[in-house]
Amino acid sequence: MLKVGLIGLGIIGRLYAVNLLKEYQKIHVYDIDPGRASSLTSKGAVPMDTAKAVAEASEVVVLALPSPEAVEAAMTSPEGLLAGARSGVTIVDLSTIGPDTAVSMYQVAKERGVGYLDAPISGGAPKGAGTEGARNATVTFMVGGDRDAFEKAKPVMQVLGEKYFYLGPSGTGSTVKLLSNLVSGLINLVTAEAFSLGAASGISPETLLQVFDETDADSYFLREYIAPRISRKDFEPGFSVDLQYKDHRLAGELGQKLGVPLLLNNQAVQIYQMLRARGLGGKDVVEAIRFWGSLSGVDIYKPREGN
Repeated sequence: MLKVGLIGLGIIGRLYAVNLLKEYQKIHVYDIDPGRASSLTSKGAVPMDTAKAVAEASEVVVLALPSPEAVEAAMTSPEGLLAGARSGVTIVDLSTIGPDTAVSMYQVAKERGVGYLDAPISGGAPKGAGTEGARNATVTFMVGGDRDAFEKAKPVMQVLGEKYFYLGPSGTGSTVKLLSNLVSGLINLVTAEAFSLGAASGISPETLLQVFDETDADSYFLREYIAPRISRKDFEPGFSVDLQYKDHRLAGELGQKLGVPLLLNNQAVQIYQMLRARGLGGKDVVEAIRFWGSLSGVDIYKPREGN
């Protein structure tokens, strides 16, 4: 049976671990917070002291980390993956990072005979977005890197998700993920404007969601992610404001590098930064909807009367 390791046991990483354990019974795991592995040991997870130790025990290693800096540390530090990975090991990086970081990690891995795929994920099926997709193994992978590494990683991706797109050389997976999150982050903000204006006009979010589901306002992200959370008043991540801000920032850096103006993305960076400045970075991205309402003097759950 394939020997699998996992680095990163945050909210979504733990869900990946559960699904991997169902398939492989035993996996080696590491997180900078050792306590995160405690709930997984009874299921077969073997906590390791370093990323290096995970690499030494694995043929395929999955990364689920929050930032480019975390990926670089996990890969290249003295106790990192590349210090322990044998030639032929494949690293499947599910983190959302910039394409430059992905290419850099690919190059240092290749020098050691190690395969590296930038393979960030997103929703791709009903109940496929955010934590729900990770839990239900319905996510979609956007993959960049060498084809042979992609073929080796397929069995693991099939355990964790439903669809995968091989997009080409290293960095292409990360690029397409940033574009996907640019779109979903803007949908979230335009929904915030619409719901705030609706509440000021006396229209409830329930009414708007019901109507939007049958109009041009419908979208996958609105239907599968925003609507369920607004309906159950669930503002815990999920996908956090901090992560959405990071992805818009990375998209902006890519736009600057390539000379492409991203006016709406630049506004999104500032709006999500406003949420972070209010101490809301750890909340789910749909918190932007309540936040925008507060700026407008309305509560979306208490529409004004008499308009």
